[in-house]
Amino acid sequence: MTPTTASTLSDRDDQVLASPTYRLAKGIIAGLGISYALSTLIPFSDRPAILDTAFYTLVLVAVCLLALARPLLVKRNRAAWLLVGLAVTSWSIGDIYWSIAFSDADEIPVPSPADVFYVGLYPLAYVGLILLARAGTRRLPASVWLDGIVSSLAAGAVFTALTLKDVLAQADTDKAASTLTNLSYPIGDLVLLVVSVAALAMVRWRPDPAWWLLGLGAGFFAVADTAYLFTLANNTYTDGNWVDGMWMIGLVFMALAGSAPRRGPAEEIRGFAALLVPILFSLAALLVLIVGTFVELHPVSIVLAAGCLVAAGVRTALTFEQTRELARTQIAANTDALSGLGNRRVLDAELPAQLENLPAGSYLVLAILSVDHMPDINSILGYGAGDAILNTVGARLRENLPSETVAARLGGTEMAVLRVVNAGGLNNVDRDTRTLVRAMASPVMAGEASVHIELSAGIAMAPLHATRPADLIRCAVDALRAAKQNSTEVEVYDPAGDIGNEFGSNMFADLLRAFDRGEFVTYYQPKIDVGTGRPAALEAVLRWHHPQLGVIDADRVRPFAARVGLTRQLTRVLLEAALNSCAAWRRQGVELGVAIDVTAADVLDAQLPYDLARLINKLGLPPPAVTLEISEEVLLIDARRTSTALGQFRHFGVRLALDHYGKSAPSLTRLRTTPVDELKLDPSFVAPMLDSPQDAAIVRSTIELAKSLNIVTVVEGVDSNELFKAVIEIGTAGVQGAALAPAMTADALRNWLGQMSPRPSSVGRTWTRDTPQPVSPRH
Repeated sequence: MTPTTASTLSDRDDQVLASPTYRLAKGIIAGLGISYALSTLIPFSDRPAILDTAFYTLVLVAVCLLALARPLLVKRNRAAWLLVGLAVTSWSIGDIYWSIAFSDADEIPVPSPADVFYVGLYPLAYVGLILLARAGTRRLPASVWLDGIVSSLAAGAVFTALTLKDVLAQADTDKAASTLTNLSYPIGDLVLLVVSVAALAMVRWRPDPAWWLLGLGAGFFAVADTAYLFTLANNTYTDGNWVDGMWMIGLVFMALAGSAPRRGPAEEIRGFAALLVPILFSLAALLVLIVGTFVELHPVSIVLAAGCLVAAGVRTALTFEQTRELARTQIAANTDALSGLGNRRVLDAELPAQLENLPAGSYLVLAILSVDHMPDINSILGYGAGDAILNTVGARLRENLPSETVAARLGGTEMAVLRVVNAGGLNNVDRDTRTLVRAMASPVMAGEASVHIELSAGIAMAPLHATRPADLIRCAVDALRAAKQNSTEVEVYDPAGDIGNEFGSNMFADLLRAFDRGEFVTYYQPKIDVGTGRPAALEAVLRWHHPQLGVIDADRVRPFAARVGLTRQLTRVLLEAALNSCAAWRRQGVELGVAIDVTAADVLDAQLPYDLARLINKLGLPPPAVTLEISEEVLLIDARRTSTALGQFRHFGVRLALDHYGKSAPSLTRLRTTPVDELKLDPSFVAPMLDSPQDAAIVRSTIELAKSLNIVTVVEGVDSNELFKAVIEIGTAGVQGAALAPAMTADALRNWLGQMSPRPSSVGRTWTRDTPQPVSPRH
């Protein structure tokens, strides 16, 4: 049966039980049964005979029909409830037969056919209750089984202590059949009571109406049967007394149980609450044993009580072992197996709590430590060596930190140290952290090798730097990044150097949403050919139109995007927008090439050349119309990887330009071996030549070197006419900057180009070095 089918059947069953007709019939029958039971308590001077004949028989038949209606109409647990219904019916048939055959008899034969039906209730009810318990609790832990054993043995001990000895004393030992018949009732009631109590224990004593109705029904039966034997022995039993009322209540409760509302599965109880029920039943069993020292009890009572105490002892031992195991599990769940420190859960719990309870005038210091060069250690010595290092560093942290300090491994090689300092100790935080880092950095034995390790640490303090847990962690991580980048061992968070702090804590989420919302807009800035004074190409620049912060330049967006791993996604957006615009211009007769900034990560992306080639072919662009402006940091990467990566772009015919040249003074030898077509001189490299002949000579020699390598030079960032004239004099081929034309949107560029004479530059043309006519900047 599929889950959907099972759910449909369950819903149909619930609808049947909740239907007005079924509920009305249930209420009427329950009312009739309770009415008869109450009538047995009324002291009639002359009890109407009809109550114990026709009315009594009518109520029994109605109760049987109610008990059997449940399995006939409802499929859920049908077999179990059918057995319960047959148990009620069996007893009712026996009682109706007894009323017809022996109501006026002077002597009642024992056994009789009525006894067969009476006793037939017990095996049917046993099996039905067991099936119901199994259906409600498919997998029972040992503790629940023990609870059932303890509860049932205690109930049996109490019941037999109260009834068994007297019942056996009344038995007619001369007639074996009569004795066995009379004994079958207390024994049957004992077992029924034991099974009922055990079943209640198996469902964790939850407030389930069905189980409590069944249990109470069994209890009423046990009391009624026992009372009947006593009254019969003392010749005090009469039809219609309270014993008959007890039987009727027991039958009604068992019939009503099948239509009681369902409850969800019970949760396992732990701790003292789990011990409470077995303790109460054990006390009852202990009381039976204590009474047995003063009053003679039947051996069965003593055995049941002793067995209950033994089972209770096992249950108690099991509970304490479960409690210890739970404590061990909780410790393991909060401990990092590799370092022995707390794990991320510990920091997630402690950081908010300590921030909330931080005393006035105190500071919460979060230091994040990291083992440097771990990838190199793993690649050379293996991951086992890396694990040994983390294990040793964790042990050293535990040894060197006060007990009140919280230490946790965040993941990878990063470990967090959380402590509270007062205002007087604030100035010592940097010094104390450096001392701790140096204590951690002594050599570590990894196998047979002694490994010298280095650590870096980033520090952030609340409320000085942040007041929220996530912000404090971000500040500490940013400080750690600065420590690694600057090789300074320890850095305290500096808001001035935090890109994320500039935009706020929601910047990352805003950046992700910006891709879906189309908030990135491509601007274009012309590159001017100094030989003609006209645009030779356009550089595409991506700007973010933030809903709250306004327009954010690419120079501010890219560093943050690189921090969160979105650089390549930004590049793809810029490439698609720029190439689509370039194709649109060409269809309009404007044959200008387009240049796109790419980072070193983009250059080393093996998929980018093929994606770019597919896009160029799709749009029908000539490959030389596209120029990739590569960051100067490419020259600092391994020469073989760089040459291979750039060679792929050159293979597809794309032009390459080295951007921001002179910003970090790369090797001129690397320039000679780097396959680029264009060299863009950074403003910081060119601008000083206005005041320094020596700088002018360096720029001029660089341009001459580029010419000798057949590389076109373009000076970017020209923001004044003075600088514009100076760069023309030193022989650059092209210029770019606000003094000539600012970066503008596609619509603004179309208007700007429309104001020029229709003489488009040819793609792939040779940049001339003749003196140009300056182009006035237009916005």
